[in-house]
Amino acid sequence: MVLDLSFGKRCYDFLGSHRHLYRSIRWGVCLGREDYLQARAISKLAPDPGDTVLDLACGTGVNFPDLLARVGPSGRVIAVDYSDGMLEAARAKARNNGWRNVEFIQTDATILDLPRESLDGALCTFGLSAMPGEREALERVARALKPGAGFVSLDAKAFTGQARVLNPVLGPVFKYTTNWNYHKNVVESLREIFGELDVEEYNGGCNYLAVGVRRSGSSSR
Repeated sequence: MVLDLSFGKRCYDFLGSHRHLYRSIRWGVCLGREDYLQARAISKLAPDPGDTVLDLACGTGVNFPDLLARVGPSGRVIAVDYSDGMLEAARAKARNNGWRNVEFIQTDATILDLPRESLDGALCTFGLSAMPGEREALERVARALKPGAGFVSLDAKAFTGQARVLNPVLGPVFKYTTNWNYHKNVVESLREIFGELDVEEYNGGCNYLAVGVRRSGSSSR
C-alpha cells in the first residue's frame, strides 16, 4: 500500500503537536544517532555566511540552529513543509530564539516554486522517503539551486544484509506513523536529477547521507 499526501499531512500535523513522540521516532529511525547524523549532513552542505539555503520538509525546525549558525545574520533559511502542525512548531522555535532570517513556506514540495538559481544549497532530512512525488520535488529544488550548489539528503531506507529480516516488521510501523515508504529508491531519484552522488551509509545501511551537486548549465539530468 502506498500512502498519500493527505495521510502524511495528518501524521505530521499530529507529530508537530506531540514533539516528544516525534523526537522518540527520530531516535528510533536513527538508532540514537540523530544528532550526529544531522550535524554530518549540515557539515556536508557546508553553507557559508550570507548564503540562502533551503530546509525542505523542515519539520519542527531541528536543523535551524546549525544552519543559522553557518549562514549567519546576513544569510537566510527557507523552511518548507506541508504540515500545519510541523510549521507551527518550527515557527514557535524561531520566535522563541529570536531568529528573524527564517522564511516559512507551507506547500506540497512537488509544486514548490522558488526563483531559478536562487539557492546556495538545499537540505532534506528524513523527508524524501515519506514524500509522494519526491522526484518532482527534486526537479523543482534543482532548478532553484545555483550551478555548483549542493543538495544533501539524510534519510532512511530498508535494512540490508542480515538485518533485512527486520524490514517486514519495521516497514509497516513507520509507514503508518510517518508515511515512510521503504520500497522507494530515493537514491536512484537523486542520481537521475544530480548525476554522480557521494553516498554514505550508517546503522547497518538503514540510514544514508547522499550529496548531489547542481551541475553547471543544467537543472536536471
